[in-house]
Amino acid sequence: MINRMSRSLNITFLSSAMPLIPVSNNEQLRAEYIAAGNYPVIFYFYSECNLTCDDVNPIFEQVAEEYSEQILALYVNYSCQSLVDGTDFTVEATPTVIVGINGIESCEDKLVESQITEESLRALFQKYCN
Repeated sequence: MINRMSRSLNITFLSSAMPLIPVSNNEQLRAEYIAAGNYPVIFYFYSECNLTCDDVNPIFEQVAEEYSEQILALYVNYSCQSLVDGTDFTVEATPTVIVGINGIESCEDKLVESQITEESLRALFQKYCN
């Protein structure tokens, strides 16, 4: 079980299970990512200006809620701009789901746009909860 309150992440909790990282620059994004340390983190990059995100957001929230005691899932508002320049993230479109461990992006466990379904999200969460 992860004790999110003891972690040094700069997050605002929207509910007990779905935190939001208000990212305003590259340095902050990198700091939040590395602060997670050895814990796997599932980052959900979304954009308010992308209609696909409107469809995926509730699915991600539902799955993340179900696994909230086992893995940290974070929303990152991508804001239709390149916030990941100079970081280890590769986000070319929204929505994008990235798994990170020890500050390193897992390229094999990345979901982009139409790959993000309830089934694919459940499989990803289950993989990192074991």
